[in-house]
Amino acid sequence: MGNAGRLSAFFIFTVLLLSFIQLNGFSFSSQEIVLGPYTQNVTDNSITVVWETSAATTNNSVEYWENESHLFVKYSPSGYHHEVVITPTFSRGYYRVASDGVKSRAFEFELASNCYNRGYFKTVVFGDSRGTWDNWVHAKEVSDAVNREHPDIVIHGGDMVGNGSSIEQWNRWLDISMPLLQNSTMFAVLGNHEHNNSRYYEIFSLPNNERWYSFDYGPCHFIVLDNYEAWGAGSSQYRWLEDDLSSTDKPFKIVCFHEPIYCSGGHSSRADIRAAWAPLFKKYGVDVVFQSHNHYYQRTEPINGITYIVTGGAGAPLYDPEDAWFVEKSMKAFHYCVLNVSLQDMEIRCTAKYTNGTSFDKFTLVHEMPGVEISKPESALYLFNKEIMPLPSPVIIGRIDIEAAPAQNFDIKNAEFYIDGEMKYSDSEEPYAWLWDERALGSHEIMVKAYDSKGAGASDKMQVMIFHL
Repeated sequence: MGNAGRLSAFFIFTVLLLSFIQLNGFSFSSQEIVLGPYTQNVTDNSITVVWETSAATTNNSVEYWENESHLFVKYSPSGYHHEVVITPTFSRGYYRVASDGVKSRAFEFELASNCYNRGYFKTVVFGDSRGTWDNWVHAKEVSDAVNREHPDIVIHGGDMVGNGSSIEQWNRWLDISMPLLQNSTMFAVLGNHEHNNSRYYEIFSLPNNERWYSFDYGPCHFIVLDNYEAWGAGSSQYRWLEDDLSSTDKPFKIVCFHEPIYCSGGHSSRADIRAAWAPLFKKYGVDVVFQSHNHYYQRTEPINGITYIVTGGAGAPLYDPEDAWFVEKSMKAFHYCVLNVSLQDMEIRCTAKYTNGTSFDKFTLVHEMPGVEISKPESALYLFNKEIMPLPSPVIIGRIDIEAAPAQNFDIKNAEFYIDGEMKYSDSEEPYAWLWDERALGSHEIMVKAYDSKGAGASDKMQVMIFHL
């Protein structure tokens, strides 16, 4: 091949190579995405996407979609640290980030509101990862085990690192935690070893002032508190806590903070904080309190109706738990706690697990389910919408009003009326009713589905005999 042929072949090769690079999203930019992307601060209608680049970038964005043929884009200011809040109109989808032409791969996201579609969600709570003592071996083991649970959200109880001023330790923690961060949304509790370092606030994007805050997920209200800021009666945190507890209408109330107020073994219980916070927990019906700091698992018997958990087995050197009058179960083990929340049954099944996924402790929290009932027809004979006489079961001649009423203090915002599984009518105003005036003969099923303002649902159904020609 002559020189001209070689030049022509080289030219064709170069064009093909550049086309391949462009089609596959590669860039000659000197910067790259060095952290993330991952999600933070998920709500019913929004979620925050976080990532960092190796140098400051000017053209930064998040692309998100339910169907890739219709992309939505949200832009971020210049810089190396990027946080973008997206507000999808769909509860589950995909996202990727781009900075000066460099794109990440696509990841899935899920809003809190998606749990209403599924009827359940899963949370994992664990704490005390700091793994410099064994080169992060056990911390990675626990994080990987949690990731295999496929939780919707995760709450880390603090002490991710041994020294919050060490960038190297944060980088190691991020390395072992990134699969989990990218497959769920993690909330965080400030521990003593973070030293309130600024890196904590870069990695996590949290509600309120990021030290104490709350968020809702399905029927659960989660509260995160800070042991290391003023917490006594009259403090800003105490006033915020009482206001928050008194204003939520969620059935389940779950509180998380780092240093335990009930524990036995290792660090002593913080009786001073207990004296301030425990009366509020009792007054406002908190169900369970998760604490860390001591490197073991421990569960109390219910104290004034509240179960206190110590979960500090996320990788730090283990401590020896001890017995006490309030202790129901203890275990010296690397572990994590799984909360399976059922919206239909209005229950939380709590399970403590070893890193191989087997359980060693279980308990269940149950709340009375919201309810709706079919108030008409009752067990009676109806003649053209008028009750004639009681019967063992409803018998209807002619048309009839089907009426629904709330049960168990359920605040109905919308009621749907079904006949044999087919929705016939939807009513959003009291009294919730529908006139059944269709030809029908024989046995049929009436069902009512009702929903409150937060999407929680309830239903009731009955079989009736009807003669309407």
